[in-house]
Amino acid sequence: MTYQQGPYGNYPSQPGYPVQPGYPVIPPPPKTNGLAVASLVLGLTGFITCGFTSLLAVVFGHVAVRQIRRDHTDGRGMAIGGLVLGWILTSLWIIYWALVFAGVIAGIAGIGTQSADQSARRSDLTIGQRAAGDHEVTFEAEGVGGASSAGNVTYNVGFDIEQETGVSLPYSKTVQAPEDTLTMSLWVQNADTAGAVKCRIKVDGKTVREAKSNGPYGVCRVETGSLGQ
Repeated sequence: MTYQQGPYGNYPSQPGYPVQPGYPVIPPPPKTNGLAVASLVLGLTGFITCGFTSLLAVVFGHVAVRQIRRDHTDGRGMAIGGLVLGWILTSLWIIYWALVFAGVIAGIAGIGTQSADQSARRSDLTIGQRAAGDHEVTFEAEGVGGASSAGNVTYNVGFDIEQETGVSLPYSKTVQAPEDTLTMSLWVQNADTAGAVKCRIKVDGKTVREAKSNGPYGVCRVETGSLGQ
């Protein structure tokens, strides 16, 4: 026993308390991987960002799993959770946007088909064989002074145009035209070196316009306004 001098005399010194064997030293808790936390947060926010952050959640999750395996850090559960959420939401949003895109394409195609159908129905009401019409329009052409043929005959009812080539004279074509037809016209070109061509438009049997070409290879042209005029 040893003695230690104090202010009031000597007293025996107290023995130390050494670390007893069998008591382990507690290591500090492992750090949480930051990318694992980010992956989970981005995966959760994928619901409100239309899937844009879900792809980042997948990338961060894969990187975090590799870092955790290498550094023995914490956060594996969060990384896997972010991965799962990221893949699920990314897949769902890809399917959603694919359906939206397909719907837009189908809508555009439908509009084009509808326009084509409307044009076809309008054509059926104006040129050629028609189910019904408000007025009967007749296009006529005849040769005078030796003209017997036309190089081409072109006529229109509204926006629908028809053309025939190598036509023998006299020529006549009758079609049905609706009341709201805005314009009608007839062009006939003389194909002979002599004579001239007379052309006319009749509506319901009554001649409304008539003209004559100016000689060989000349063009006879007549036009009229709407049927209501």
